Order: sequence, then structure tokens, then C-alpha cells
Amino acid sequence: MAEFTEQGFARASTNAIVKAAGIGKGMLFYYFGSKEELFDFLCEYAMESPVAFLRELHFDSGDFLERYMIMAEGKRRTLHSQPLIIRFFESLYRPENAAHLEKYGPRLQSLRQEMFDKLYTGLDYSLLRDNITPEKAIEYMKWLLERYEHDLTEQFKTGEMQEISPEALQGEWDRYYAFLADLRKIFYK
Repeated sequence: MAEFTEQGFARASTNAIVKAAGIGKGMLFYYFGSKEELFDFLCEYAMESPVAFLRELHFDSGDFLERYMIMAEGKRRTLHSQPLIIRFFESLYRPENAAHLEKYGPRLQSLRQEMFDKLYTGLDYSLLRDNITPEKAIEYMKWLLERYEHDLTEQFKTGEMQEISPEALQGEWDRYYAFLADLRKIFYK
């Protein structure tokens, strides 16, 4: 996984993979058949992390932004407990891995939709300001949050976030939490 994350699919070396694994090249191809089958296996393996996250994701509150905070904390825990899997996912957004992202895009989109279904079901609209319809307030917050996520994804695509230090990562989390606090000031009572 580290080799594919650092080198991308095309430049990843099966020689480096077997050396790191301490096995012969024949064993690699015995179990996986090809470099692409190994990569597909790793993609499937990596997707178990968001699947497990979704299984455990439950909301006790109908507060939209509190739910986003819970999701963010779950992502943060995953980032700390499984940094290589997170970096592997991030590497899928690099241009050299576009074909593989396209291949797994529908499944990733399905997982994303499942997460959003949980997020938007049973919201407590009474927490929101009275001078705007609750559905519009949620829609506006959704647009802003999606734009925030889009900007982060673009940083992954351009490689700006590949080797981020723990301090810089903490700065990103602090910026995100400040963003959520600002949304609360704008859209909540």
C-alpha cells in the first residue's frame, strides 16, 4: 500500500513491494496474479475502513452541525489510527491514478450517499434561525461544506497535502472547526 501511495499505480515497483514484504516475486503473483489485481485488492481492503465507519456512525442529536462535527471526529480518529489507508485514498485523486479512481468512483459515491442519508435524516430544524426556511439553511450549509471538501480534494490532487506534518494537520482541523463555528453563528439561533 505504501508503494502505491508514494509512487502511484504506474510507477509502483513490484520489486519494491516484494522486498518490503519479505517475499519472493513468485509468491506475489501466485496470490494476486498481476500488479493490477494487487492494487484492486488494496482498494477493496481500504474501502472496509469507511464501511466500518458508516456502520458505527449514529447520531443522538438532530443538530446538523453537531452531526458534521461527529463525522469529522470519526474521520480524525481514522486518520490517526490508519494513516496509510487515508494516504492511499488520497493518492487515488492524483492524476496518474485517475483510471483507478474512476473504477472505484461508483462505490465511493455509494458510501458517500449512505453517509449523507444518515446525516440528513431526522434533523431538528427548530435550532435554525427563523428568518430563513430551515431547508434553505441546510442547503446553504451543505453547499459551503461541499465547497470546503472540494478545496481539500483539490489540494490532494495537486499534491499540496501529500506530506503534511502533524502540526499542519492540526492547523487544518482547527480551521475546519472554526469554519463549523462560523456556520453556526450564521445559520443558528
